[in-house]
Amino acid sequence: MSIVDLFSSAIQDIQSTRYAQLASGTIILYDHLVTIDEEVELIWSSSWSWGKGLFILNRYYALISVIVNTYGLFSPHLTSFVRLHFFRWQGWTGLIACMIAEVILQMRLYAMYSLNKKILLLMGGCFIIATSACATVMGTVLSKISAAAVQLTPEIIFCVPSDVSTHFFAFWIPMLAFETLLCGLAIFKGYQTFKSSSSPFLSGKHLVSILIRDSILYFLVMFATYLTNLLVWITARQTLLEIPIGFSVALSCVMGNRIILNVREVNREMEHARSTSQKLPSHLSSTRETYSTRSRSIVIPGESTLSQFEMAQLRAIRADR
Repeated sequence: MSIVDLFSSAIQDIQSTRYAQLASGTIILYDHLVTIDEEVELIWSSSWSWGKGLFILNRYYALISVIVNTYGLFSPHLTSFVRLHFFRWQGWTGLIACMIAEVILQMRLYAMYSLNKKILLLMGGCFIIATSACATVMGTVLSKISAAAVQLTPEIIFCVPSDVSTHFFAFWIPMLAFETLLCGLAIFKGYQTFKSSSSPFLSGKHLVSILIRDSILYFLVMFATYLTNLLVWITARQTLLEIPIGFSVALSCVMGNRIILNVREVNREMEHARSTSQKLPSHLSSTRETYSTRSRSIVIPGESTLSQFEMAQLRAIRADR
């Protein structure tokens, strides 16, 4: 390959990396804009809880990281020393953002499994192992890399990483394995729930169905994203390694936030249905049964009743509000 071809290829890789970063940032900004009303109504107006804290952390940590990453990729005034630390920041930020989203998913699975301690220990143990393995790979690679600012043209100054280990792709293997475990747990619980004879829309199973739907969708999207990162890091040139990273951060942020918002939206609808039913005349509401879950009630039409399994789901979800 001639020098001209190498130069042209380098410029294309740089532009592709920048466009990918802008695209991933646009995903996060767009999601913030279209869900800002739901955030105000469902998150900020509620009392503080673990769910609210995780939502805010997941939402705004990813937004800050996208802003910093975009500045680092486009700024022509950063020194090689600063750019080296930018690469390290980018790597650790990606891992932390994915960890936050995974914690959200584990909380939802814990609720789906009726606060089963064995499931919690299984997920927590595997999460610690997977995170430790990823952090070990990340720390080992980032401690050995170097960076240099290369001026290709007067308008294009780009930071090029060097001494990146060829085994860096191993970072994604523990994450893929952990996603497979969580996906299997969600599918298994979905099978158990929907093989029941009662309709999920007549009881607390409606909430469980929302959790299962969102969880499986999250797992499919994130598994495809992590697999893409793995394949790119195995097959692509070193100058293209940054392209898929921004999408893993953006999608984990968006999907994690949507899970929390969807569950809280269903809770709000159920509360509205309860308040409406309380205003009905007594002869119209006599065919309804009311079941208490802590400080609120769930109204069930006709003779359908909530099983202990379904009540546990509602208590767990209510506790996280």
